[in-house]
Amino acid sequence: MAGSLVGKVLNLMGFEETVVEEVTENDDLTSRMGSPTRVERGRAKVVGLPSAMGAGGKVVVTQPETFDEAKDVADHLKARRTVIVNLEGTEDEVAQRIVDFVSGATFALNGTVERVGSDIFLFAPSNVDVMALQQPASGEQELFSWLG
Repeated sequence: MAGSLVGKVLNLMGFEETVVEEVTENDDLTSRMGSPTRVERGRAKVVGLPSAMGAGGKVVVTQPETFDEAKDVADHLKARRTVIVNLEGTEDEVAQRIVDFVSGATFALNGTVERVGSDIFLFAPSNVDVMALQQPASGEQELFSWLG
């Protein structure tokens, strides 16, 4: 009773007992003494496929005007979508808060941030490689220099 209860608990937690038979060259020795068995306990291996359905191929273009819309941008990043954020019509203080928040979310998801224009940013999740071929101009050394 206790053995089956422990087995059920281990199975529920993701551990499972598997019996592995070892093959030996001396079959007649094995037939006389019984087949050797070894019990191994291990975790079930779960492998995530972040871009299995090609979610990295979708690009979302947004133009947030309030800070509340920054959560929607972060949700797109969590769903493994690339987001282009256009902040041209947004106030400077609100734009700074949006860029800071979304940059933090991108960093937490191991993504990348690229400045495309003066008020346009590209936020990409970790399953998207971004290659920036243009070097910043000499006056734009800092990533967020326009925020002052």
